[in-house]
Amino acid sequence: MGDKNKMRIIFYILLAVSIYYLLKSIFKSNPSVKKTTSNSLWQIQDELVKDPMCGVYIPKKKAMVAKIKGKVYYFCSKKCMEEYKKQLEEKK
Repeated sequence: MGDKNKMRIIFYILLAVSIYYLLKSIFKSNPSVKKTTSNSLWQIQDELVKDPMCGVYIPKKKAMVAKIKGKVYYFCSKKCMEEYKKQLEEKK
């Protein structure tokens, strides 16, 4: 009976190790997701700017930029930018 108990213990140890590695691989963090630290949570990734034509807030990096009469304006689309310029010309 001693050999039977040893085999049983070895079997359970191997089973436990196998389950451990299986669960570890299932719950492993996704490598494509960036890990953040507590400091980086408070950092602003991109500034939001308001389109003067339609009032939509957009990331500054993705906005269309126009310098009109020395002032910089940010627009969500080319259409809004052209419409804004057109309205300024009509006001003259």
